This record gives sequence, C-alpha cells and structure tokens, in this order.
Amino acid sequence: MSIINQPFQGQLGDILISELKNGYTNFTIFSAFAKNSGVLRLKESIENFKSSGGYVKAFIGIDLDGTSYEALLNLFSLCNELYVIHSENFSTTYHSKIYLLEDSSTAWCAIGSNNLTGGGLWTNFESCSIQLYDSSTGKNELENIYSIIEKYSDTDYSCSTKINSIDDIVTLLEANYISKEVSQKIENISKRVSQKKRQKKNSLFGSEKVTIPTILTTQKPHKPLNKSSTPDIDYIITPTTENVPAFTNEQFWFEMRKSTGGSRNILDLSKLGQIESGSVKGTPYEYSDPARMYGGIKFFDIDPEDTSRQKNITINYLGKDYYPSTIKFAPDNGSWRIQLKGAPNDDSEELSKYGNRGDFVHKILVFEKINTDYYVLSLLDESELDRVKSLSRVWARNGSSATSKAYGML
Repeated sequence: MSIINQPFQGQLGDILISELKNGYTNFTIFSAFAKNSGVLRLKESIENFKSSGGYVKAFIGIDLDGTSYEALLNLFSLCNELYVIHSENFSTTYHSKIYLLEDSSTAWCAIGSNNLTGGGLWTNFESCSIQLYDSSTGKNELENIYSIIEKYSDTDYSCSTKINSIDDIVTLLEANYISKEVSQKIENISKRVSQKKRQKKNSLFGSEKVTIPTILTTQKPHKPLNKSSTPDIDYIITPTTENVPAFTNEQFWFEMRKSTGGSRNILDLSKLGQIESGSVKGTPYEYSDPARMYGGIKFFDIDPEDTSRQKNITINYLGKDYYPSTIKFAPDNGSWRIQLKGAPNDDSEELSKYGNRGDFVHKILVFEKINTDYYVLSLLDESELDRVKSLSRVWARNGSSATSKAYGML
C-alpha cells in the first residue's frame, strides 16, 4: 500500500491520469464535491479511456455547495452512468472520495480525502492510500465498495438519483440544490475576505507554494498482483528543482457591454490597463509602470506586442467544448479581440449563436484557464460588476478614461 500526502509526495490528479492509460476497463468515482477545475483536467484522459472501451461510473455529492452545475454537465458527457447522492437530513452529508480502476484481473483503488476538484486532486493538503488487488484473493476486500455501488445504483434508494438527461441537472439547479461555478467562486471569495477582516493583521502562518512535481510511475506489466506484507513501491516521487510554474485556477473577468461587431460575440482584449484597485506585483501581469498592468491578452498567454500572432482556443461553456474561438489583433482599431465561436462535437449550435441571441451582451464574462489552449467561460449579469470589482485581487480599465471597460483577476 502506498500513502500519498499531497502535494509533497505527488498529486492524485497526475497519478490518475497515468493509471487511466494502463488498460483498465472500468473507472468508478465517488466524490463529495466536483468542480470544473478537477473534471476538465481529467477530461482528455477519461475520453481516451472510454475510446479504448472503458466504462465510467460516478457517484457525486451536492452538499455544502461543493459541486457545480457546470461540473455535472461535463460529467454527464463523460460518464456512462452518473448518479447524484444527497440526504435531506442536514446532519448527514455524502463525503466519500474513492477512485477505483478495474479489469478482469486486477483492481487499483485510491481512498482518501481527495475530491474531484483542482484543489482536491492537485493543490490542497490531502492524503490518500493506494492499493493494488488481484482477482483471486485481494479483490474480495473490495466487496464493501461493490455493495455500496449496488446500493447507490438502486432506483429504490431515495438518497440517490441517476442523471438521465441534462434536464435532470437543470432541475437540480432550479431547485437550488446546486449553483453555477462562477457564483460559487464569488461567494467563496466573499467569505474569505470577511474572514480576513476578522483576523489579526499579522499572519500566524505561511503560504505553501504548490508546483507540479515530476512523478515517475514504475512501469510494470499489467498482470495480477498479490497483496504482500512488503509491497513494491508503486510511485517514486522525484521533487523538481526547476522553476516550474505554480498550478493555479487562474480566472479573469471582462466587462462586455454591447460587444464589438454585429454578431455580438466579439470581446475586446487590451494590451495594457489602468489599475483602479489592487496590485499585480509578482504576477505575469506586472508592468514597468506600477499604476498599470498588462491587459487581458496576457491572460491568454499572448505577447501583447506580437500583433502578427493568431491563436485558436477551446472554450468549455455549459458543459460543451467549442473550437475554435480565435484571438487576433485587429489593425483597424488597434486592439486585440477574441471571437467567441466554434462548433461542439455533437452537431448542436455553434458558440457564436449565443452571441447572435444576445446572451453575452451586458454580461461579465469570466474565463478560467485550464491550460494555455483550454478555458471555461461563465457569465454574470452586469449588475454584479461592483461586487466583482470589490472581490477581485486586482481590477483595471482598458483605457485611461473612467468610462473604459473594466477587467480583473479573481
């Protein structure tokens, strides 16, 4: 058995990505919380697992506002079977965190504190145990897990519901069992700000800077493994000494107003902005003039001065991936812009159609960076602008005028 104390001895997210390549046929997830920050970082690996014939089943909790509407939408498209677990008894919460990979001969199981979120799988202080079982002896020890799978899958069990359509997820949203991820983010920031105000000014603790370490998995033939009193070491953690960028759930917001262009799907991205509140010191957005910061184009990992560059990105919106949305410089008005467009892979409407209908105008567009080519888009009503500004680490205006559009970092 291996014990992983995250992030110091590895990160469960990276371990899962590695194990999903090892020829297993079934992947079962139990998680109290699910957020896009975890789901989308596993998405490609799960899709590859399914394309190789794998079967995915997930049992997700919705207590304490820990699971988002968008995460369930994305899980619905990734899973063969998706269940939501909840008890109306306030003293009982669903709190399991188990990741089980199996085939006919072996099982790999991680049990611990790691939720299906970016923090739970990568950056939080978490602990889990990882065990390998063989089919003839060790897998008998998994009977209690098989039993609870059967219970949660039972249509007669009132604390579990199978998600059969997107409408089922919408029903949970409209009944306020779940909420949208950007709303959760704003509420969490608000709570942290209030808590900080109550604390003494002098911090009593340091801040852990989490980087992504190099995790080397010992390559072994995929064959039955017997439990042993002196098991092999399955994970060798090699701490990196390189200057590796920290894993972040980086989020930027942009004031849209009426939008640029008749299609109403074009968002302007400035080269530079005038800081109105906060600081970017020590971040990639720091500029030589401390009263200014790099504009929104920098968030998409583009050099503001490289006006010849054009970049296509994937945008995940309401549980679907749209590609390509194009970022390019418009010489006619001397500014960068992103065209919110691209088609999903299910032959439904293109992202630009939401702009045509006016969904983006007079909204605050919030982007979360999953990686340099993949972003999540969420919307807030412009009536939330003052609150978003007050909760931002920094916010600025695209120009020097007090009427210039605002943008900021949450």
